[in-house]
Amino acid sequence: MWLDIPFEIGILVGVYLIYGFCKSGLGLAEKSALAYKHALDIVHLEKTLGIFVEPHVQSFFLETSFRIDLANSMYTFGYYPPLFLFAIWAYWRHRDKYRTMRTVFLISSTLAFICFALYPTAPPRFFDGSNPGAENLGFVDSLVVYWGVGGPSSQRFYNPYAAMPSCHLAWALMIGVGLWWMTKSRWGRAIGVMLPTIMLVGIVATANHFILDAVGGAALLGISIGLAALFYRLKDRLAERKQTVSECCEEIPPAI
Repeated sequence: MWLDIPFEIGILVGVYLIYGFCKSGLGLAEKSALAYKHALDIVHLEKTLGIFVEPHVQSFFLETSFRIDLANSMYTFGYYPPLFLFAIWAYWRHRDKYRTMRTVFLISSTLAFICFALYPTAPPRFFDGSNPGAENLGFVDSLVVYWGVGGPSSQRFYNPYAAMPSCHLAWALMIGVGLWWMTKSRWGRAIGVMLPTIMLVGIVATANHFILDAVGGAALLGISIGLAALFYRLKDRLAERKQTVSECCEEIPPAI
């Protein structure tokens, strides 16, 4: 059992290294124009659908320091801490189901990295009038302006054009699904509902994602769950065939 822990940590480190490799190969400076274009395409589609509400949502939170601090907190502390806590809890209490959710996480990570490489998309906060080539849509980078976190100097640690799909929403929703699957506790299931809801508000209020980025994140999770289910179904069938072949071989009498 204890040997599993380094293996699990190794998986997380591997995911991060792959992410770093994909980031370094993107050519961020060269793809900024393409990322801005894709973001504006999303804006135009949202306007067509009548759901371009992100500026209004952020304006509400910018009205008071308490609200914007709340939004920044939801975005910052609702991502990695719940993910790690859920992983630890699921590993110790529901080992088999943990492995299934780990598979979902790995599939969603792989699909997301492919999307980031093929469809780089700038987040709304880039459209604040300070980035050459990006028009001013009135957004504010709340983490930089109010908390002094992030900014161009930190972009070497992450891919700034990875807005579509939103992994923040996808993985918060993954935790919610996992909690509903693994526990019957009302408090646990309440957290499972609240976490993705809080994250949705956080990513929009801080101008880190568009509404359709969140929709993309939800779709990403749904596809990943479907692929994980297919993987385990095929795995079970292969195990059954192997067992059947083994039993047949045992029944064949030895040659004289």
